[in-house]
Amino acid sequence: MKISFVFLLVLSLALSISSAYSQDFISCVESNSANASSISQLIYTPGNASFLPIWQFAVQNTRFLKPSIPRPSIIVTPTDESLIQTSILCAKRHGYEIRIRSGGHDFEGLSYTADVPFVMIDLNNMRSIDIDVAKRTAWVGTGAVLGELYYSIAQKSNNTLYFPGGTWPTVGISGLIGGGGTGNLLRKYATAGDNVLDARIIDVNGRILDRKSMGEDLFWAIRGGVASSFGVVVAWKLQLVPVPEKVTVFIVNRTLEQGATEIFFKYQSLATFEDRNLYIRSQAASEFIGNTTQKTMRIIFQGIYQGTTNELIPVLDKVFPELGVTREICQEMTSVQSTLVFFGRPSTTPLEILTNRSAIPKSSSKTKSNFVRTPIPISGLREIWNKFFENDLSGGLLVIPAGGRMDDYSETATPYPHRAGTLYLLATSVNFVGQANDTTPVSLRRLAWLQSLEELLTPYVSQNPRESYVNNNDLDIGVGAANYKEASVWGERYWKRENFKRLIRIKAKVDPKNFFKFPQSIPVFKRRGLAQ
Repeated sequence: MKISFVFLLVLSLALSISSAYSQDFISCVESNSANASSISQLIYTPGNASFLPIWQFAVQNTRFLKPSIPRPSIIVTPTDESLIQTSILCAKRHGYEIRIRSGGHDFEGLSYTADVPFVMIDLNNMRSIDIDVAKRTAWVGTGAVLGELYYSIAQKSNNTLYFPGGTWPTVGISGLIGGGGTGNLLRKYATAGDNVLDARIIDVNGRILDRKSMGEDLFWAIRGGVASSFGVVVAWKLQLVPVPEKVTVFIVNRTLEQGATEIFFKYQSLATFEDRNLYIRSQAASEFIGNTTQKTMRIIFQGIYQGTTNELIPVLDKVFPELGVTREICQEMTSVQSTLVFFGRPSTTPLEILTNRSAIPKSSSKTKSNFVRTPIPISGLREIWNKFFENDLSGGLLVIPAGGRMDDYSETATPYPHRAGTLYLLATSVNFVGQANDTTPVSLRRLAWLQSLEELLTPYVSQNPRESYVNNNDLDIGVGAANYKEASVWGERYWKRENFKRLIRIKAKVDPKNFFKFPQSIPVFKRRGLAQ
């Protein structure tokens, strides 16, 4: 009884102290704001009934919903830039770190969790979209998600313009661009970050900067170097790209018994295909054969062609006849309808679903990523399939092809370095379906299997460095940042050496005290010369 009483007393004291600190922050914001009464309606603490629903709303990976996950001390939901400015000022004054959440798709939950007291700036209210069809540009609030952007572009341009972003509708525009951003138009128009014209960012001193006032170094850094390492981006000016009024989509399913291994081997060279209008991603997983205990692999090839079926068929007959695409399985549709298909909905689904964040499913998973520069041989593919047969059907594999327009950029054009010579991005994952959380015995076995798959892939993926995609961030590869040697373990995997060193130099200039920090953010070293 005494132990329980002491525990409750300590807990009560901790909550009281936390509440006092939170009130200090809120008082600071109110005293530095023109309209304190309206500001108070945009700030939430754990004692507020809306606190938990707001925090949970954009937790897209549900493995971070377990009770042990640390939550913010305060949530700020700004409707304009001024509240962000005062939140930065008051967070510094009262010893809070900042986390910035747009769509909530951070693979390690870093935009809404932390092991230290922190203020979460939730940008959900700042999602205005202003499209200029004649100039093919759009100013987009950083709280907007891809579904909202694609819907708006399609409506405004009558399906003649689009943006080369990702395929999942609830991905935030800022997180996507901040890590580079890949999608179905990668081979045609390169990354999302390559198609940004300007931005507005609030720096550590509360200044609002555009491309001209921030300078080309910082503008370079935020388009692939994780923008939240440098400040709070509040809006992006995007270059919209022309697309046909109708594109062609096809889906091909093949199992090992249907020659999937040989087809996949040929598919790996898609990056070398000349026609940039052709993009085919693939997904693979193991499954049981009928009602037997024997397993096979099923590979799904999802293709999109920037043109008609009549234009597509001769291309595939020439470069990839093994895939067996026929006119009967081709569907012509608008680009925005293709987005529906690529996240698993029929093309006839009402487009308004793209603007309904609550209608898009969430997942519970862990992901790792690599880049492949040389086709994995048949023998290697069979090794990988055999590893999948050891899994309990919770594992998956996703391939994002490169090449085309990507080969036109140097690997230092933006921080995203995975350019010429890259065949594809290879993402591997496990889900935690059927498990209460990611720490059950079954979940731990799945994570161990994923790590063993990562080790098996070693001879088949890029080396020196072994490249990874920062938008598929993975804390398992390292978090140390005391010096360059420590940080390079993970930093060079995401950005390669030249880009990582440049990012470190820019960070030291714009945020020398490292206020905007989190695991795997761009580091600031205590002694000069450590980034050399």
